[in-house]
Amino acid sequence: MKDLRRLVTLTLVVTVAACTGVAGSERTQPAVTSSTTPSASPEPPRRDLEIVNCDQATEDVEIVCEAYELVRRHYVDDPADADLAGAAALGVADLDGSTATTALVCAEPTDEFDATCRSIVEQAETSSEAAEAMVAGLAAYGLDANSVYLDRKSLALVEEEQDGEIHGIGALVIAEDSSMGTKEQCSVISTTCHLLIVSTITGSPAASAGLMRNDVILRVDGADVDGWTVDEVTSRVRGQAGSEVTLTVLRDGNQFDVTIIRAEVTIPVVESKLVGHSGYVRLNLFTGEADEQFEAAVTSLLTPEVDSLIIDLRDNPGGLLDTAIAVTSVFLADGDVVVTEGPEGSTSYEVSGHPLVPPDVDVVFVVNKGSASASEVVSAVLQERGRATIVGENTFGKNTVQQRFGLSNGGALKLTVARWVTPGGLDFGETGVRPDVEQPIEGGLAVDSVVKMALEASLRAS
Repeated sequence: MKDLRRLVTLTLVVTVAACTGVAGSERTQPAVTSSTTPSASPEPPRRDLEIVNCDQATEDVEIVCEAYELVRRHYVDDPADADLAGAAALGVADLDGSTATTALVCAEPTDEFDATCRSIVEQAETSSEAAEAMVAGLAAYGLDANSVYLDRKSLALVEEEQDGEIHGIGALVIAEDSSMGTKEQCSVISTTCHLLIVSTITGSPAASAGLMRNDVILRVDGADVDGWTVDEVTSRVRGQAGSEVTLTVLRDGNQFDVTIIRAEVTIPVVESKLVGHSGYVRLNLFTGEADEQFEAAVTSLLTPEVDSLIIDLRDNPGGLLDTAIAVTSVFLADGDVVVTEGPEGSTSYEVSGHPLVPPDVDVVFVVNKGSASASEVVSAVLQERGRATIVGENTFGKNTVQQRFGLSNGGALKLTVARWVTPGGLDFGETGVRPDVEQPIEGGLAVDSVVKMALEASLRAS
């Protein structure tokens, strides 16, 4: 087990204390009321609202200050305070509303958050609910699509997935917005931001139920997912093994319900097979142990008779950057794997210098649009160095690095802290990694067929 885990979603949990010394002033609003109503209507209940700066933030609202400070210190871009405050207000507006009369406290990192704090009176039941809504909105509406607030439950699901075992249906999903004619990641499900099935895990309940790539999830147990984040959908879909969940799905213009029995799903991180004179390795996730499993699989396949290796990264959404470096090191003796560019400058990550694959063994990587993040890092550098032929479809195009920071309420803020390029300067953030040979390879094909198609495509590239 490595001492440091850098996720391609760079997951490094950092505990932060309540922030101090942030602009703002303490004010008590002894009788804040809701918006003006006609005289014939009863007067809304009066609520006390205390707006405090971060020096005086109480435990139930200090996450607002923590999140603001984290963005200011670590986020890859420099959003204006007014934009962050407006995004936080949208998060508050997503609440269901409240008729409670209990007093509220709101933490104000800067003066621009004043209107946001005042808006919680009509929307939030409690101060802590308002604070979480502000942080969730700040991330979802004020930052990029890969930055997100994770409450305790969502954080537990993320950690569970990184361990390679989940309780749910066994499907990988992507939120994608195609309203501008290009497919881009998005954060909040809407009429233009759709939640798509990328792939299903072999033998999983999702696969058995017939869910397919590009199916759009519209509802979960009858609840419309419009306005939800991907993590909220994931949280609702997962559940105890043996329980049921009903998804409303849109496919080719037809809408239908699918009832699925949840199960414990173990993600097969590495699968391998010898096919003639070719070794085949499928890597499904860049988990903490994936590099060791990958190295073991490659080593077992490298007999004197093997003259080529087929590495299948289709529908691999990424994972740990450490693992991506280790996988690249299997093929390269020297050089950098990737260069990250962030607020603190550029950082290069080198291979280990101990390759396992002899230079006379041909290497072919198979990718598709579900290959993202760490999958793209490895494919791009090996393509750039001329060590591998890339076959398949353009990859997803995720060139951002996320780092996860723990918050005092037990949740976390996942922030984009850098963007990366290949050592040669290629930025694949919009287009993805372009294969040497475009060759769509359908899911469900037997391994022998995948190997044959990959080798034939590789020959066309040489």
